Amino acid sequence: MTQGHPPAAGWPPPGNADPRYGAAPPPGQPTPWGPPPPAPKSRRGLWIGLAAGALALALCAGTAVGVGLGLRGDDEDGPAPKAAAGANGVTVTDAELAALLDRHSKALAAKDLDGYLAAFDPDRKDLIAGQTQLFRNLMKLPLSVARYEMLEKQGRVSDAFGQGVTFQLDVSFVHQLDGFDLAPVAEWYRWTIVRAGKDAPIRVVAVTGASAGGNGDSKTVYYPGPWDKWRDIHVERTAYALIITDAARADLAVRYALAVDRSVTDSLAVWRANAPPEPMTDKFVVTFAAGKDEMTSLYRIGTEKATEAGYSVGMVAAERKNGKATIGGTRIVVDTTDRYFTRSGGDNDARMVLRHEMAHSLMTLRTDLTAVDEFSKLDEWVVEGFAEYIAFSGRPLTASARTAPSLQLVRNGWNGKLPGNSDWDNPGMLTFHYWLGHTAMTHLADKHGEPKLFRFVEAVYAGTPTDRAARDVLGVSLDDFQAGWADYVRAQAG
Repeated sequence: MTQGHPPAAGWPPPGNADPRYGAAPPPGQPTPWGPPPPAPKSRRGLWIGLAAGALALALCAGTAVGVGLGLRGDDEDGPAPKAAAGANGVTVTDAELAALLDRHSKALAAKDLDGYLAAFDPDRKDLIAGQTQLFRNLMKLPLSVARYEMLEKQGRVSDAFGQGVTFQLDVSFVHQLDGFDLAPVAEWYRWTIVRAGKDAPIRVVAVTGASAGGNGDSKTVYYPGPWDKWRDIHVERTAYALIITDAARADLAVRYALAVDRSVTDSLAVWRANAPPEPMTDKFVVTFAAGKDEMTSLYRIGTEKATEAGYSVGMVAAERKNGKATIGGTRIVVDTTDRYFTRSGGDNDARMVLRHEMAHSLMTLRTDLTAVDEFSKLDEWVVEGFAEYIAFSGRPLTASARTAPSLQLVRNGWNGKLPGNSDWDNPGMLTFHYWLGHTAMTHLADKHGEPKLFRFVEAVYAGTPTDRAARDVLGVSLDDFQAGWADYVRAQAG
């Protein structure tokens, strides 16, 4: 499974920006455990966590969401716009663009479709149809905040000879799902703007996702949302979740609603039983995808096809809090066609996948983003081991389908070491590494108690190096912990 954040130019993109938090490959082998499949290209196994990458993007190079980006188009006070202000000149000023976005925001708030469409070229029928569908989808969401803000423009905004101008404007859709997001978050669009002549109106002639930049695993910044991707969305609101799916598959949202709510209550029960600080939220946004193509293109456009069963995206807040970037909310996406979601025919496997992603989301919300450098180096065995521990909480280690093949690998000869982050690059061993992380958390809880397990994982997420977290929280060196855990693992193998 997976964990993720939003991007800004120069860093990897949302969810998959940091390679460690990229799209997750599948669980090494399906059940039954046969030979490993061809090596997936992305690093993480079954369900990672996308959060860190997008976060990195949002924090880099002074282009964080909510900080106000520089405009790369012509300076409206420079010589080109002044020349364009002549008798035949054409120009588009920042004030005009701000007014356009303000009208667009107000139309959305007023549920005024005609006003919302006024920004778009009426002759572009496909564009008008697409924006009409987007408007109707947005009307189905519990939006307490919804506004459009200017990020940056690219291209010539002025022409002194009256030839008209065409340029691109990156637009931030700042929004907050009421009761689910802790703070407003942002999705980035790229609008193509045209002014055909001096007295012509400003028209948007094309809309796509703004480029994330950098070398990450997503080409865009939280785009497309389900509201962009599907012609018609279905929104199922439960006591603990907002489930979003293609309206053509609304029956799945109804079918799995109870499983989603049970997954929330199961995860929170484990959390609260161990007296860590209260979770920052008990409600989650869950999107159902059908297949890996959809997994690759929800809240991101992946540079490689997804292979994971689910992922959790951490959304960086659109505005800083006390000068610091924070997580405003999370988005969980699961593939309802994946064998790990459907193999039993009931909802038990679905709940396992969901609990794993909720564990990522709960920890992501608590992450101190000032520790971004350390966060990008989190040990996989801690991140994924904790999520697996929560996924299987209350069930024996043998309940995991990873256990039997992993024990055989231990019997065949094993070095007794915790898997380092570079080890996760070996796709044929992902199942084993997930299991080793799971057993490390199980051993930690058995020896030191679940409250210390939570404190240890929180310390790591907060940027404390794992060896120091072991000393501070567990009272042992990481080497001593590893030695005791290796004995525990070998004992499981008989």
